[in-house]
Parts: sequence; structure tokens; C-alpha cells
Amino acid sequence: MCGICGIFDAGGGGVFQEPLVRRMASVIAHRGPDEEGYHVAPRCVLGHRRLKIIDLSPRGHQPMGNEDGNIWVSFNGEIYNYSDLRADLVRRGHQFRSQTDTEVLVHLYEEKGESFLNDLNGMFALALWDERRGRLLLARDRFGKKPLYYFIDGSRLLFASEIKSILADPLVPRQIDPEALSAYLSLGYVPCPVSIFKGIQKLPPASLMTVELDPATHGLKIDGPHHYWTLRYHPDSRLTETECVPRIQNLIRDAVRVRLFSDVPLGAFLSGGLDSSTVVAAMAEVNEKPIETFSVGFDEESFDELHFAEIVAKRFYTNHHVLQCSPNILEILPKLVHHYDEPFADSSAIPTYCICEAARQQTTVILTGDGGDEIFAGYTRYDAGMRLWRQQNTLPGALARGIYRFLVDFYPVKARGWGILNRRSLPALDSYIADLCIYQPPHKRALLAHEWGARPDGHAFRLGRELADSAGGGQFLSRMQGMDQMLYLPDDILVKVDRASMAVGLETRAPLLDYRLAEFMSTVPDNLRYRNGIKKYLLKQAVRDKLPTEIIDRPKMGFAVPLKYWFQGRAAELVRDVLLSKPARERGIFRPKELQRLVDGHNGGRDFSSQLWAAVFFESWCQTWLDHSVAAVEATSKTSGSENGNYSVGLK
Repeated sequence: MCGICGIFDAGGGGVFQEPLVRRMASVIAHRGPDEEGYHVAPRCVLGHRRLKIIDLSPRGHQPMGNEDGNIWVSFNGEIYNYSDLRADLVRRGHQFRSQTDTEVLVHLYEEKGESFLNDLNGMFALALWDERRGRLLLARDRFGKKPLYYFIDGSRLLFASEIKSILADPLVPRQIDPEALSAYLSLGYVPCPVSIFKGIQKLPPASLMTVELDPATHGLKIDGPHHYWTLRYHPDSRLTETECVPRIQNLIRDAVRVRLFSDVPLGAFLSGGLDSSTVVAAMAEVNEKPIETFSVGFDEESFDELHFAEIVAKRFYTNHHVLQCSPNILEILPKLVHHYDEPFADSSAIPTYCICEAARQQTTVILTGDGGDEIFAGYTRYDAGMRLWRQQNTLPGALARGIYRFLVDFYPVKARGWGILNRRSLPALDSYIADLCIYQPPHKRALLAHEWGARPDGHAFRLGRELADSAGGGQFLSRMQGMDQMLYLPDDILVKVDRASMAVGLETRAPLLDYRLAEFMSTVPDNLRYRNGIKKYLLKQAVRDKLPTEIIDRPKMGFAVPLKYWFQGRAAELVRDVLLSKPARERGIFRPKELQRLVDGHNGGRDFSSQLWAAVFFESWCQTWLDHSVAAVEATSKTSGSENGNYSVGLK
């Protein structure tokens, strides 16, 4: 796991760009604290920060080139099938100098060109420089586990694992993209391909882009981004439960097996939920050594899952580590703002950061249960979505929706119950998207100052529909899952885990996001993925003889934090100090009266915690990334360690 960065300069000033690339790499040193490296060509400079995982020797140094020195790669991630690929390349006559998966990329590209991406099973973002063709290739893995951003500035293209690396160039403007801000207030994150900064783009998951000199204009010739893989649902009605269960068992077992290879200590996050417990069970099955597991708990009992985690830990005799999380938001918020680069309103980033920091004290690689809800249809919101979809496909349901649509225009937008009424007035998919939104369109217009709120809205809904239609096929469950896999998963869940883990130099691996498992589940009939209202039906059947019943059949909790109570207690002053501060008022983006209404309403007993957290994070982000100097931001990164955290780790 590493950090990558670099510049393609059509003007041929690569050697002059090296000092800038070195600055870009230093800003993301947390992603690769073990080593740095650079390759300088006339038009391209590659930078690299290395976290040593496989082949800890100097032979694993990056950027890494081929024998002739005309192919170079800077690579962030892991290729889980690299040993099989390497064996085949050796048979074809390629010679290797290291034991790394990185070197496989160089020779596989020599053998297959751009199509080499189709052979990779892994998580990655990579930059490959082909000196012979004068071409830079940028690519991301299928689900977008590893990030990659880029910025085009005249004849230059800058790219990096994190936005802050691109911002190391003082010529890159720091202007808010209004569409990105609107999407953030809806979803709680900025969806691909835009970023919160106007002009800085995200390379989409499962895509590649090439950059070279345009001989006609002597500027940049950019091809892409192009998708090299797309997950589409095409259920096979002939598949039966009897056929599916052993197939799922084998796929999970192999997905875990290939992710256990590491030359550094390895463990697993264990929440006590079905997904992480499934991963731990498979680890115990294929690995003879005791497993290191890590769990997080809260002071508020209703949010605590430690009891269930301990049941699984005892079942598989793991070395179990418990983190009791009671973070001081005043201290942890600046760390999150610094490491996430963009506004990010998923409050589970708080415990995610805490447990990553604690786990890093014991290990360097962690397996997670991420992806289980998206792949196996596990979200509680699928219940309401399916119920509404079925209702609206009946005549009484269609008539009822028409009545709700009429009533919602007359019901006060800020009154209790408006959200429920609004969702029932929408088509089923739009209602599902609305249920994911923090601020509904009229609430955003009330929050944003005129010049910001008067712009056309609905980007989140349009994007959600497009993704659902492209991946989901005709069945409503498939459309919901397809949208989550292409939107919520890469832009929220995976961003949350990547930034929190890489902030402390921890690598995370997600076996349930093995593309082979995802492709198989896309062929499974909807009535097996979601059977008679039972979510994750097939996964539960696959682990029925491995996990305790109380783990399999327990209600889903999720990885939430008690923001509602924090904002009424220990963090109430933080909310007022940030949102009603002089810089926030002078910024002119949010209406102070609306912020005051939310604060007062929350203190009065209504739950506006998610809306307040989104606004607090955004204003804190503005103060860090827009108001402060680059020097101040870099200073923040040097003090973002664990010494200020208000939590403790205990071994059980």
C-alpha cells in the first residue's frame, strides 16, 4: 500500500517538474512512510511513497522499471493473483529481480498492453510510463478501492493518490465546485468524477486514461477515461440455492486465502456483524496461525457490539483486541478534515480512524468485511425500497402516490413528517435515493445563500438513476444494489476506510469485494439474494454451519456513532463555535438563520445530527483548505498522530 503522484508535461520540462513532484510525494508520506522514489523522463515524472508489505528488501523500490528501462510504474495497492501471473510470465521468458507484485505489472503490460488490467485481481491505482510511446497510463481497480485524482493545467497533467498532493502546486486554484457542494449536501460525500475543487477530477473505478503529446497542437492528447470492466446484473433463473451456497463458500474461502499473503503482521477487523465474522471464519479455516482481531465499542450501550465480537473471537480462538472509543471531537475533527481532503459527512469515519490507529500499533495489514451489504443485499433500507416498489406497482399504490404527491406541495417543508410524505410521493427509486440524502432539495435551498442555492439541483438523483439503470437491469433489487455498488460503495465506504487506514500507514483488504464473487452474485436471482424479506439470505446459508446462530440472525446495527447525544452534550459547543462563527458568517455560503434553526431544533429534541455534522465538517474543511495557508495545512499533517486521542486499547 502506497501513495503515488506525478506530472506529465507536454512541453518536455520533466526535469524541471521533479522538485514539485518531490513536494507532492512528501505531502502524502503517511501513505508510504517506509521509502520514497522518483523516475524522471523528459515529459513525465513519477513519484512514490512506499509502505512495505511484500518483499521488504530494496528490490521492491518504486517506481519500478523493466530490464530495458523503457517501462516504469508507480503502484498503490495489492495484486492478489500476482503469483499465478508471475509464473505464467516466467514461462513466457520474462525475468524478475524482485518478489513483488509491482514487477508483475511491468512485464504483464509488456505482454498485453492496456488489456493487462483485465487479468488483475486486486485493489490498485497505478501510473505506468511507456517511454517508447511517450505515453502515461493511469488506472484504478474495479471497485475503486484505491483513489486517484488528476488536474489538467494547460500542457500539464498532475495526478496523485490524494488531493492534498495536487494542491502542493501553488498554481492549482482552490475554488469550490458548486455542483460538488450540492451533491455533498445531498449524499454526504462528493461523487465521482468531480471533486469539491473545481478542476480536480477523480479517475472513475474500473477505468483507465492515457496521456501523451498531441503532435498537432504540441499540447496534451488525452484518451479516456474508459471503463475496462462493468458489473451488470443478469440473473440466471435456473440457479438454485443448492448450487449457489457451495459456490459462495468456495469463492469466499479463496478470496480470503489470496489476501493472507504478507511479509508483515496481518489481522482482521471484527465488529461482530455477519460480514466481518464471515471473513474471520474463513481466515481461521485457511490459516493455521492464531488471528489478530480488533473491535471498537462505545460508551453508549445501544451502539456497542462488543458482546457479539467476543462471541466470534472465542469461537475461533483469536487474539482479540478491544478499543473503547470515546473520542474528543474537538481533537479528531481536524485530523479527519486534513486526511479526507474533501467534505465527508459519514460520521462512522470517527470510529474507523480510531480503530485503524489502534490496530496499527499491532499490525500492518487488516482484512475487513467491507462490501458484504452491497454484494449480498444486506442494507436495512432495501426493506423499505422493496415494500414501496411493490406497493407502487399496484393500482391502489399508484393512486396513493398521486395523493401523496398532491399533499406534499401543501405540507410545510420544515415540519415533522414532511420527509416521509415526500418519499411516498416519489417513484420508488427516487424515494430510495431520497432516503440516502442528508438534505432534501428544498432543505438545501433553505440552507444555501441565494447565489449558491439558486442553481439547478437534482444532481444526486440524476446520477443515482443513471447508475441504477446501467448496472441494475430490470429488477428493482438489482437496481438498488447496482447503484450502491457504483456510488455509495466507492465514494463513501471505500473512501472512509482508505483515508482512515492510510492516515496511519495501515493496509486494509476486503475479501467480500473480490470481483469474482461480485460477478457470480450478479447472476443470482433476486429471490435468492433477498428471500421473503431476509437480507443476505445466501450468505447466511453459506455460513450457517460455521458461525453461531446469534451472529447470523441478529439484527443489523451498522457502524454508527451517537452523534445525536454528542451534539446535545459534549460537542454542543463545538457545533455553535464552528457553524455560527465569524468566518462561517462571512463566507456567505450557508444562511446563519437556518443554521441557528437546526441548532435550536436539535437542542429542543429533534434529531438534526446528520445535517449538523455535514455542515460542521464543511465549514471546518473551508477553514482548513480555503482559509489557511499551505504551510498551515502541512503543519497539521505533522501533528495528526495518536498523542491527542481520548481513547484506550485493551486486550481481552
